[in-house]
Amino acid sequence: MQTDSEHELNHPTHCFCQLPLNDLKHWAEKRYREHISTLDLLRSAPDQHDKEVISAVAMLDLDEATMLEMMGDVDMPDHHLVHCRQQVRDLLAID
Repeated sequence: MQTDSEHELNHPTHCFCQLPLNDLKHWAEKRYREHISTLDLLRSAPDQHDKEVISAVAMLDLDEATMLEMMGDVDMPDHHLVHCRQQVRDLLAID
């Protein structure tokens, strides 16, 4: 049985541009179009890769400072993370 701590938001170790767009799109549709909570998505994730993608999707609507703090383990400069997040938001049509 999984504990609640296993469902917590993972701190991504990859930039948005390093995650497959199809994976981002899949989980973004579940989050934003089907309105499934991030916690429920994490519970349904079959593996660690999907948990990281779900966590990245959760970063799409955070304020910039919080997103940068949460993505502190990603080996990319802040401006790169901000730019990539905006590109993904634009591609996925997330305001």
